[in-house]
Amino acid sequence: MGRGDIPPLRSLPRLFLPGATADGPIDLPKEEVDKFRKVLRLSEGDPIAVLPNDGSLIRCEFRNRQAVPHSVEWPNTEPDLKVTLAQALPKSDRIDTVVRMGTEIGVSAFCFFAGERSVVRWDESKTRDRLRRLEAIARESAEQSFRSVLPTIEFVKDLKAVLGRWPEAIVLSEVEGLNKGLQRERSAVTIVIGPEGGWAPRELTLIGERGVTLGPRVLRTDTAGPAAAAVLLLSNDGA
Repeated sequence: MGRGDIPPLRSLPRLFLPGATADGPIDLPKEEVDKFRKVLRLSEGDPIAVLPNDGSLIRCEFRNRQAVPHSVEWPNTEPDLKVTLAQALPKSDRIDTVVRMGTEIGVSAFCFFAGERSVVRWDESKTRDRLRRLEAIARESAEQSFRSVLPTIEFVKDLKAVLGRWPEAIVLSEVEGLNKGLQRERSAVTIVIGPEGGWAPRELTLIGERGVTLGPRVLRTDTAGPAAAAVLLLSNDGA
């Protein structure tokens, strides 16, 4: 195949296989083989991309149940700014939206926690199940949006735990008279988003001077996080 026949990276069907190498044929999970054959209608020899989750991309040919490596490339698709989105638990359909949109925009990590006014509560078993589901959503979104590194997803107890871990976090707040907006001042930033019912008085005390605003309109909890991430990330892509 000549160089002129090589398809662009963005056009390749992609899948994440953390730890994959280009040393030899790569065994593909059955569900990925089924997707390539039945959904994408790929044939033997069609080009695909395997993402090892280290920022690289392995160009391959689809052969039977394997990916046969051809070359390794390093696409520049990950943002320089590392954004962590700390989200108070919203309802289940909204949490899916936060992860899907945030991943596509370029969020590096998600941290979910129970706000005082969160309607949803996760017990230990529900936490494990929910995190697995969200990781699957993030993986699908990362493949679709041509990410080369998967975002991490975790759960912590409450806002106090979030601010203890990221003391320099910025917090979206609806406090009247607040005029401080988002600013990119560091190479990494944590944005904290409250639940549907807003912050409780004790949480506002914890937030202190960390409060910022996106403007005069009130956004839904599943809109606010991706919107804030977009303000910081998309305006700086390619800068």
